[in-house]
Amino acid sequence: MYDAPWLPLERIGALDWVILAIGAVGFLVFWCLDYRRWGALSFASYLFGFNYFLKIVVLFPFAWSDNNIVATGQYFGRILEHLDLALYLTAGGVVAMLCGLGLGAAMLSRPPLLCSLVYRSIVQGWCGSGAAMVSLGIVLGLTGLLFALGFQPFVARSLVFERPELRPFYNLWSQIVPLCAAGLVVYGAGWNRPGFVALGLGAASLGIIGGNRTVAILTLIQVAVILAMPRRFRNLLIVGAGGLALASAAVFTSLLRGDVARSSNALGTFFFGNELTDMRDFAWILSGMQDGDWMLGKTYIAGYLSFIPSYLMPFRETYAFGRVSPLLAGLDPTQHSGLRPPIFGEMYVNFGLPGLLIGGFIYGLAVGRVMRWISESLRQPVEHRPVPEAVVWTGFLMLQIIDAFVFTPAFFGVYIIVGWLLLGQLMAQLSRRLA
Repeated sequence: MYDAPWLPLERIGALDWVILAIGAVGFLVFWCLDYRRWGALSFASYLFGFNYFLKIVVLFPFAWSDNNIVATGQYFGRILEHLDLALYLTAGGVVAMLCGLGLGAAMLSRPPLLCSLVYRSIVQGWCGSGAAMVSLGIVLGLTGLLFALGFQPFVARSLVFERPELRPFYNLWSQIVPLCAAGLVVYGAGWNRPGFVALGLGAASLGIIGGNRTVAILTLIQVAVILAMPRRFRNLLIVGAGGLALASAAVFTSLLRGDVARSSNALGTFFFGNELTDMRDFAWILSGMQDGDWMLGKTYIAGYLSFIPSYLMPFRETYAFGRVSPLLAGLDPTQHSGLRPPIFGEMYVNFGLPGLLIGGFIYGLAVGRVMRWISESLRQPVEHRPVPEAVVWTGFLMLQIIDAFVFTPAFFGVYIIVGWLLLGQLMAQLSRRLA
């Protein structure tokens, strides 16, 4: 199935290798320093390791392989012509982000108010035995309803395209399950209730049954960081074994979904399928763009208004990035859920290079403030220290919100997070009145 050379080194230019080498060395130096502070897993090492080192530095060379034709077909030639540009634009966005991140981490102003609000909502609303049981009930109830509506194990995502009317409920399930799973883990770890940690891990694993590796694998990775970072966990052997187990789970899910017919093709699907091909997707989008033909913020407006059904507002359907990106690539948006470029891709589609650089800087500034809040919270004296697992989870929720503002296809998740936090506060108030 993937018979062409996996790494066609002769196609990749010298400047590309220089950029990738700088990225690789920079990440490894950062991780070594971060390991001394926080151990093998931290919020920052997850952010840079998964979103940038893996998706860009490691996987970009594979985007040049003819094996991508399996997923891209006749469009692969156009993609090859724009891979260099995709890397240069992404590198510019990363530099702008790092500048903003450095400034955000160095700012001496008051702690971000939103971080404190989210943290209090988590601890007061969802970290109690009653709230934990509510979380478990929500997961089981929504999952049961998911299958009652006709979803089948391991193929739920494919059924969404056959029955588009079920997509909103499936999207809701995909957002709620990670929230409840992480909440169970945080309560179990922070209040020394290991049974709830196990329940949280089980809830996160439901994503595999639903055929959604993002729900399961990314949630489990975040849970690992939530548990490891406060303890400065440094056992690389266990971390490596855990990473191998998660990779095996992703391959196993591919086999159960029917993405690959033989296990020998599973690894090729990881490199050349449609899972972590952000750089290839960015080049694919660029292949359909004309100079000066920018969206000028239309995809952002459409994303921020995701609480309005698209059939009531045609503007949302027309300019949603999940529709614009496949159209630019020459694909049918009714048969394709959208392409996923790096976080800077939507910035460029809307405002060109100035938007990418300015947006990257602002994005880094916001993330830098969150990273500093996490570090300062975990370094407080024991008698004043907040619940460390809840602190790290707050960081992940804040990152999801910030990401959604700059890459909008999943912006509806922000409304779900807000509603979920408000529900926690309502339960907390009810519990205090009944006490």
